[in-house]
Amino acid sequence: MGLSLFIGLKATVLFIAFIFIKEFGLPFIHIPFLHASLVAYLVAIASLPSVNLPLLLGKSSDGSFPLWSMLIFFPFLIFVRIVVFVRRLRSREPLYTEVSEGLYVGGWPSSLAELPPGDPAVIDCTCELPRRSISGSGYLCIATWDTRSPQASQIESAVRWACRKRSQKKPVYVHCAFGHGRSVSVMCALLVALGLAEDWKHAEKIIKEKRPCIRMNALHRKNLEEWSKHRLSSKRSGELDVSSVILSDTSREK
Repeated sequence: MGLSLFIGLKATVLFIAFIFIKEFGLPFIHIPFLHASLVAYLVAIASLPSVNLPLLLGKSSDGSFPLWSMLIFFPFLIFVRIVVFVRRLRSREPLYTEVSEGLYVGGWPSSLAELPPGDPAVIDCTCELPRRSISGSGYLCIATWDTRSPQASQIESAVRWACRKRSQKKPVYVHCAFGHGRSVSVMCALLVALGLAEDWKHAEKIIKEKRPCIRMNALHRKNLEEWSKHRLSSKRSGELDVSSVILSDTSREK
């Protein structure tokens, strides 16, 4: 079930509860249900593929949520945290998996202690979860709705950023909520850019061997295909590819 449909159903249930409680004449108790249902409807609309507006939640580039966002969207933000907590309790899957030396993909780290070893640079693909871990090696937020995919341009930005970190011998941790979709799409592109996979399909197989529960959907694959085509066309036109960026950045740092 897609995020928009799931949240839309949740919003409808909350709105029916609001009407039911209001009919019983219970003062003030019905207001939180109305608030929660309206927030859920907003999220359902903003997460539609045709709309795709993760900025609605206001997550900043440093991974934090402004006060206005927490006040308005707290029913949804709390709901997401509960879902993550419950699924973590029920799952036997490790939080993260090392798919190649120094490259990790996985779920949301709720504390610094949950990060992979080596003080990794972190690429956060969530728009609904806050940054709880503080890594000295850097942090990049690619805000994306759950079950949706980073755009091809976002994938390229993340890949270039991660390649610079790898040229500095830094581990890289790419995460979303559970390490199954959004983060996997970025990791697929990164494996290709680093020459560890022939293409994103080969990269997906490499990751699946290490982390069997991954499940990219049609949107992830579509945007990875767009990223691949752009990368190939850039090479044909003589533009800088990712490898050239690594070399040029390394030269500037010396």
